Amino acid sequence: MQTSIGVRKLVEFTLKRGNLISSVNSQNTALDGINIHQQLQKKFSKDTKAEFSLKKELLIDGESWILHGRADGLKCIDDIPSQIIEIKTSSLEFEELSANTLELYWAQAKIYAHIIMEKEGLSELSLKLIYVQTTTNVTTEKIQIISKNKAKDFFNEVIESFTNWIKLQHQLKKERDLSINNLDFPFSSYRQNQYEFATAVYKTIALNKKLLVEAPTGTGKTISTIFPAIKALGTSKCQKIFYLTAKQSTRQVAEETLQLLVDQGLSISTITLTSKEQITFAEEIDIPDDENPYYLGYYDRLRPALMDILTNEKIITRQVIETYAKKHLLDPFEFSLDVSNFCDLIICDYNYLFDPLVKLQRFFTEKNYGYTFLIDEAHNLIDRSRAMYTKEISSEEVKNLLDKLHSLPQPPQEVVNKLNTLLNAFDLIKEPLLNYQQQDVIIKEKLSSITKKLMYFCDFITEWLKENPEFSLKDELLELFFTAYTFVKVSDYYTESFRTHLLITKNSELLIRVFCLDSSSLIANSLNLGGSTVLFSATLSPLNYYQEMFGLIDDSLLYQLTSPFNESNLNLLITSYIPVTYQQRQHSLTKIITAIYTMITAKTGNYLVFLPSYTFLKQVVVAFNQAYPHVDTIIQETNMTRMQQEEFLKQFVSNPSKVLLGFAVLGGSFAEGIDLKGDRLNGVAIVSVGLPMLNSETNELKEYFDNKQKNGFQYAYQLPGLNNIFQAAGRVIRSSTDIGVVLLIDSRFSTARYTQFFPPHWKYAHVVHNKLELQNNLFKFWDNKNTGS
Repeated sequence: MQTSIGVRKLVEFTLKRGNLISSVNSQNTALDGINIHQQLQKKFSKDTKAEFSLKKELLIDGESWILHGRADGLKCIDDIPSQIIEIKTSSLEFEELSANTLELYWAQAKIYAHIIMEKEGLSELSLKLIYVQTTTNVTTEKIQIISKNKAKDFFNEVIESFTNWIKLQHQLKKERDLSINNLDFPFSSYRQNQYEFATAVYKTIALNKKLLVEAPTGTGKTISTIFPAIKALGTSKCQKIFYLTAKQSTRQVAEETLQLLVDQGLSISTITLTSKEQITFAEEIDIPDDENPYYLGYYDRLRPALMDILTNEKIITRQVIETYAKKHLLDPFEFSLDVSNFCDLIICDYNYLFDPLVKLQRFFTEKNYGYTFLIDEAHNLIDRSRAMYTKEISSEEVKNLLDKLHSLPQPPQEVVNKLNTLLNAFDLIKEPLLNYQQQDVIIKEKLSSITKKLMYFCDFITEWLKENPEFSLKDELLELFFTAYTFVKVSDYYTESFRTHLLITKNSELLIRVFCLDSSSLIANSLNLGGSTVLFSATLSPLNYYQEMFGLIDDSLLYQLTSPFNESNLNLLITSYIPVTYQQRQHSLTKIITAIYTMITAKTGNYLVFLPSYTFLKQVVVAFNQAYPHVDTIIQETNMTRMQQEEFLKQFVSNPSKVLLGFAVLGGSFAEGIDLKGDRLNGVAIVSVGLPMLNSETNELKEYFDNKQKNGFQYAYQLPGLNNIFQAAGRVIRSSTDIGVVLLIDSRFSTARYTQFFPPHWKYAHVVHNKLELQNNLFKFWDNKNTGS
């Protein structure tokens, strides 16, 4: 199998030197560059070919490679090449370009020249560099003549430098594949269904398919996906694995799983990517690029640092990156990205593949069949992806910045004028809303007028800040810039599955929110950048709904596993006699707290109660504490820190001598991802079917699917709510020895409308019709477990 690399990527890797620069790029920089290229190419004479493709086959350390590129122009005289034209653009003046930037520009042309001269048997070629400053359209042209021998020498030097890295990769790959060939499953036996699961993952990768798996708690999802993926890597069924997660806790589990395999003899390079905000060194914050020691000379120190870390480390965590970044004086975030180029497996957040603003461009600009995506806790992807394509901006943000500018002794008039122009654009939209006394309107149209003005504002600020880098309100200006930039960027994806929400705030300002209703096609586009995908979670019922929401085509594979645990260890009860619709909650409050009390008195232990909102939670807690003041209760508070969350969970101790009752919110931090094994959690009560809060945007989602001849209520309310139920219920049975109760308090759970979506391991649910029946069932269950029957 041939490996390919572009000329530009080859040149930048082998020849890039100097400082790391983080610049605020114009929203239109790439588009401007494309337009300038096209305009100049239209002016080419008839004897000049535009976008001339070149490629050369190479043998590098015994491996077949294709070097490919595309010259912007190739001028010929009597069909014989005479000049290569390379067009470059940026916002800098030509005189401001660094020596290394110019070296990289010319290097591409020299590589093209070697390929052409070798093929055509030419003795020399002319190289023409056309540089256009995008902000002024000032054009600079430079010409070099290069001989066949000089071009060949230059080419060989670049390839020799590149070959050293390929040799390192080959050595690491040889060690990796040998270790994978000798690698056994790290446990003495497979759990129930685990071997079949792992086999399905391997076949999915081998066949370049997409697999959607519901694997209940206890299946061993992480090892069941990582182990076969690594086996596939060792037999060249894939080239790179991306393990994508929604939470830090699942990233840690993936790291621990890989460490387990390394301890078993696996030799593999893996890295966990951490967000820039989290990993940047404290001493780098608020330091200009030209004073940041981790930026200055970054590319001069990068290659030795890469060699150091790749030859000495296997599991490259955040702590490992920070250690080597300190050692070699490199920015840790950029260093982690550069290291990832050489890693076999990358653990990262969803946003590195799916978010248009932070997607890893080095990997995800075009399809690569060698990529395998393992997507953990995939049920989170629907809401997460919609949020990635949802952005807002308000006139209040513009006004606040204007007020700050006016407080300066000499406010910059150009900036003030631009902000006033923005405010006028907001006012034009707001005026008809006020005239018709509409506070809240959702429309299908993209507001192109305001989007264009925001785009022009971003372009202006980009250039203005370059000229005024020490401006006292730079941070405030950048904050509005990034809000505007992200709004414009997401608006570029606007289709019939997007909506625009116009809202008059309490301060009579206008908030404009672009939001995504259906991200399935956007998810599919991202998944199609790889060859194979496995999406898995403990809660993906019904599978066909998630198949549709992930944009998976009909030939994608669906796999639903049964629970590997003894089903008799879970007592799943439904109170058909307690209605908990929004209108009936207050009336049913006494029955709700009585049912909870009945659950916790059947056995001394630790219990959690999940409710659909903080408002309802507080009502239930007040009523419960008044009725049963002797019971110890703890409550999930809003905006709890990680430390506060840990303190909350620490109170659920093993071998409890008295009842502890915790109250938490459905869909919150305690409803998924927590692992209270054994008798640290004896039961869970879930109050209501967990429907999302009624609001105009969710109603718009319902109407959207209704118009597509789907069941809009199911798609917008019922199924998202049920997933929260399944996740919360999954906190109870975490191992083969766990025993516990799940109490579903809502009569709707007993109806076919809901039972039709229950996963297979819920088929033994018991419906109870009154308090006495509930009490008898609970006591009988615990008596049986205590006696071992």
